Amino acid sequence: MIKRHHRVLACIVAIVMLGACLSGFSYAPGLGNIYHEASWDIFDGTTYTSYVTEHSTHGIERAYVVEADVVNTKLTPIIVTGEVHSTQTVGSLVNYYENQGYHVVAAINGDIYDTSTGTPKGTVIREGNIITSGYGPDRVWAFDKEGKASIRKVDLTYSAHGTIEYQWPVETKVVTTGSGVDVNGVPYEYPKEETETTYETYTKEVDLPIGFFNVPHGGANALHLYNRHYGSSTMTKGSNAEAVIRVDDIQLGVNKTIKGTVESVNKNTENTPITSNTMVLSTVLGSATYDRVCCLKPGTEITISVEETGEGQLNQVSDAIGFYYSIVENGSNSTSGNNINPRTAIGVKEDGTLVLTEVDGRTYMSKGITLPELSSFMRDLGCKDAVNLDGGGSSVIYVRKAGFENKAGRISTPSGNSERKISNAILLVYKNQSSSSAAHLHIGKSMQLVMPGASVSLSAAASNELYEQAKLPGEVTYSVSEGSGTISGNYYTAGEKTGKIEIKASSNGINGSTFVTVVDDIIIKPSVTKLSLAAGAVKDLSVSAAYGTSSVNVPVSTNDSIFKWSCDSAIGTVTNEGVFTATSGAAKNGYIYIEFGGKTAKIEVKVGADIKNFTDTTDHWAKTYIGVLAGQNYLNGMGENMFQPDGQLTRAQFVAMLKKIDSGINTDTATSGDTASGEYISGTPESSDNPAESISFKDVPDSEWFAPYVKWATSKGIASGMGDGTFAPNAPITREQMSVMLCKYSASVNFMLPNKQPVPNFSDTASISSWSREYVNTAARAGIINGFDTGEFAPQGQATRAQAATIIYKFAELYGLI
Repeated sequence: MIKRHHRVLACIVAIVMLGACLSGFSYAPGLGNIYHEASWDIFDGTTYTSYVTEHSTHGIERAYVVEADVVNTKLTPIIVTGEVHSTQTVGSLVNYYENQGYHVVAAINGDIYDTSTGTPKGTVIREGNIITSGYGPDRVWAFDKEGKASIRKVDLTYSAHGTIEYQWPVETKVVTTGSGVDVNGVPYEYPKEETETTYETYTKEVDLPIGFFNVPHGGANALHLYNRHYGSSTMTKGSNAEAVIRVDDIQLGVNKTIKGTVESVNKNTENTPITSNTMVLSTVLGSATYDRVCCLKPGTEITISVEETGEGQLNQVSDAIGFYYSIVENGSNSTSGNNINPRTAIGVKEDGTLVLTEVDGRTYMSKGITLPELSSFMRDLGCKDAVNLDGGGSSVIYVRKAGFENKAGRISTPSGNSERKISNAILLVYKNQSSSSAAHLHIGKSMQLVMPGASVSLSAAASNELYEQAKLPGEVTYSVSEGSGTISGNYYTAGEKTGKIEIKASSNGINGSTFVTVVDDIIIKPSVTKLSLAAGAVKDLSVSAAYGTSSVNVPVSTNDSIFKWSCDSAIGTVTNEGVFTATSGAAKNGYIYIEFGGKTAKIEVKVGADIKNFTDTTDHWAKTYIGVLAGQNYLNGMGENMFQPDGQLTRAQFVAMLKKIDSGINTDTATSGDTASGEYISGTPESSDNPAESISFKDVPDSEWFAPYVKWATSKGIASGMGDGTFAPNAPITREQMSVMLCKYSASVNFMLPNKQPVPNFSDTASISSWSREYVNTAARAGIINGFDTGEFAPQGQATRAQAATIIYKFAELYGLI
């Protein structure tokens, strides 16, 4: 029974998709105030919920939870992995099992692991077969054959029993006759006793204690056992004794014994191959078992056994996975610590409901939480037991959104913005087949939150009995209760009534429902905060709205005409839709004002923008670009009224140019929406290469002019260092580096560069670095950076100050700053 009186989830009988948005009044222990909570049914007895919260000290948090009945439904939890001595992404494991005929509804990453080898810390069991003992087995998160979850103790003893053959020296005394010559030259004979050493061959049955199964050699100098689950070879190095054992069954199980034959024994060897019908015993030279392994007799029988010596009853387990810490035991907190990180956890409720949780971290979109906070959240969800799985950059969760997707997709944002390869994962799957007939109706919308008078687009999708995509059975009609807004086609327009509004849908007898929340307590977000226009210019401005606080901004559906627009009369006029017409004549400064509900935002405007003329740009091809930007203080000269347009541009100088242009863009927690599912991104998107944190470089001291610019760029994920602890601020920037930084800056303000032209077929495309090719193509399609008349792009060519000014100008023009 969930004790959360603060969380209200509507109970819908014939409705498969629930989109509930609770605004500002909810609280989740461990996460903080909930500013957005949306839930969907994704399978029988299985619900996916996403949260955006504001933690009292950490700031913004994003969490994802799957609550699944895996005991009474067709859904089954399984532990999956590739070869033990390897790593793979959760996404690749999802794809693999989909290709094996499974249907994956949800997935999370699993146990922590040795990043150099991929070996998990704890024991892994799949379908009763032990995959690895792990290098630190203690307890496991286990599923029995019915899918019931529990924490179990690991007390397993691995051993081998075989025959060794050795030779033992035997000394015997032999009396022989010796001969000699005396002093007179007369020969004589005498008895002589000698010791003779012979060797006798002995055989003996011995027990060999196995320290680790499918774990790389370590400092323990123990005996290791390997089978094909580990890899194609033992991957050992140096001098080892390795005995190859031929078996009919390579699968180890709890309280199971395997019989095999010693095929060969290799001394002073390494990296012995492993096949689908062999196992290998391996130990390092100098270990306590080295000589015995060397003496195993080829052709003799050997048995390998796993015995459970404790009360974990792992013989009843179908699948199991190790974990780092338990965080909830018998409904109470069982952990401590204050490190803030991304987190992954799994828990179980009293009724057997499984709970998968992922909390993003180390990004502008989500900070992460501590282990005690994760424990609080899991207990609040109703978990009686829960464990912390691998977190940090490994944290990830996949979910299949019923009706809109036929395959589970990643819904979380890894701290590096790309998935880290991991050791193993937990999947919720089924294998059943269903008819293609529609059984459920799902509704998506472009926004969860709506301003009074604003509209959201609605979309519908159907799924069959197993929540797989199905064809809509007929035309979809939408409805809303009187006084709660209006429906026109597939658009909902909010009325004046605020709060949660239910939107219903029907298609040939199949019904569905979703919710939007109408809010009027919003944050006004004009697309620009600073504008420079020529006299008489016309500019169509836009404004967006958000709900939340300074650190949490949830996007709200709106349109420009909902706001009241005005401006200082000296600079021009503005319509109710935000179309501004600049005055003619001399340069003037003033503001455009945007108001709603007593709140006001303003845009600083300069009409008749100054154009700065440098003495060395009078006849230069980039004169206009340089002059306009310099006139608006978006870039500076080099002293003595010189710009040095053909001089080399440094990495620090280009970062400074981006920061100056950034001063005119409203970058306060930019947002974007997903029209299909109603999901959203809150916060400034993170770089694909850098955590959203300020990074220190040994060549960027605080005393240097460029220090704040470099810190800004690296914290936003716009620029990164050189991989050796330096930023190289004074190194010339290359054209491909410039393209990457510009595109990443555009992403950081959530501005999608347009596709104005096809990607040029540069004659030197092959020389464009793989890490920059996508960015170069994006900038080229937008018309921001082009090649030379020779057809080359010259990716490693050093950019000039004029070239940089040109691309900054073209970006500012696309964005609407000039």
